[in-house]
Amino acid sequence: MHLAAESHVDRSIDGPGEFIQTNLVGTYVLLDQARAYFQTLSAEQKTAFVYHISTDEVYGDLPHPEEQAGELPLFTEETSYAPSSPYSASKAGV
Repeated sequence: MHLAAESHVDRSIDGPGEFIQTNLVGTYVLLDQARAYFQTLSAEQKTAFVYHISTDEVYGDLPHPEEQAGELPLFTEETSYAPSSPYSASKAGV
């Protein structure tokens, strides 16, 4: 299970490099190591899953309910990414 460990939007504005290193480069390292291990397995053992947990921040901000007529807006699988901070951009990049 992969959680991409850097958090807190405000910290990402002051120091985005740490978020890029952990959330993007860290994901690459994790997947590269998983691939290397997978290649050592026999054909019968080759079943693998990577569970990646992210954030709704990758979708940007929902409009405030008073700005919407009718139902409350929701994010869906079809919602486009619209990150609005270095934190959410680093998570969307994964």
